[in-house]
Amino acid sequence: MASDKVTVQGTNEDATVARLSAINLGYFKDPFTTAFVKMRSAQRKPPIINRGTYTRFSAIQKLVTSFLRSSPNPALDRQIICLGAGFDTRFFMLKVENIQPKLHIDIDFPEVTSRKAQIMKKNKEMTGLLGNHVLAAGGSEIHGDEYCLISGDLTQWNSEIVPKLMNVGFDPSVPTLILAELVYVYMPPESVQDILAWSVSAVTSSVMINYDQINPHDSFGKMMMDNLKMRNIMLPGLLAYPSLECQKKRFFDGGYVLNATAVTMLDQYEIHTPPEERHRVSKVEMFDEVEEWQLMASHYCIAWACQSRDSLPHDWMSKLSL
Repeated sequence: MASDKVTVQGTNEDATVARLSAINLGYFKDPFTTAFVKMRSAQRKPPIINRGTYTRFSAIQKLVTSFLRSSPNPALDRQIICLGAGFDTRFFMLKVENIQPKLHIDIDFPEVTSRKAQIMKKNKEMTGLLGNHVLAAGGSEIHGDEYCLISGDLTQWNSEIVPKLMNVGFDPSVPTLILAELVYVYMPPESVQDILAWSVSAVTSSVMINYDQINPHDSFGKMMMDNLKMRNIMLPGLLAYPSLECQKKRFFDGGYVLNATAVTMLDQYEIHTPPEERHRVSKVEMFDEVEEWQLMASHYCIAWACQSRDSLPHDWMSKLSL
């Protein structure tokens, strides 16, 4: 049983408020997220949530920038598709750093994209960074040369999303990064398989990155599931792929057979984050929730893998790492 769409859309609000909390405290920089949070909704989150938000952001940012910087000119030969993008602002941060891809496409439900498009159009800085673009689909979409925001239901991938991707100029021959942050856990496994199957058959070479929950069967995982059920949030993807090995196997079974990797957020922070960066983060605010952090961070992971229909895999595939 999947969660209802309204409930899933509400998780975007939670994530955006949590993101702004970490930004305001100095965990990482993002001058754009504040536009998506109403003043009355902004609130400081507990340290454990802030550290989790930071670790999630830094892990994904490392992989995304590694993918883009593997090209001398990513604006010519790299693409990004962000599934269930919500109020993600990654395109603008990449544009400011001058490492934006040839085309960045955000996808979400029309109720979310309509609000996102409206907020972006009211913000002069973001509008300027969008470049040449037009509003489409009654204001729920943005179609541009560098950035596109399209609406649709990811569970209707082949019938609804793929035609829109082709319509806005997605090029299957260009190396593409497909990003899913806490998206697949909400979806029926067969719908995720549709996305994997399409990308393997249609896109010449791609990397898929997903950030997901894991380990639902231990005591903490069961408590986490129970708390979500009280909010009418069901996670069919978590039950189908409950471990790091299951995450990697999903990639392999779906045709992503190159460089399949899965890492808990605990290991991302304690092993893959440089000591000097951990020292900086430890100074941002008092942090006494060590045991709780270790539990929570061991129940989230980042996983990625690559596929290529070229006879020789691309060099960038072997260089993707945390």
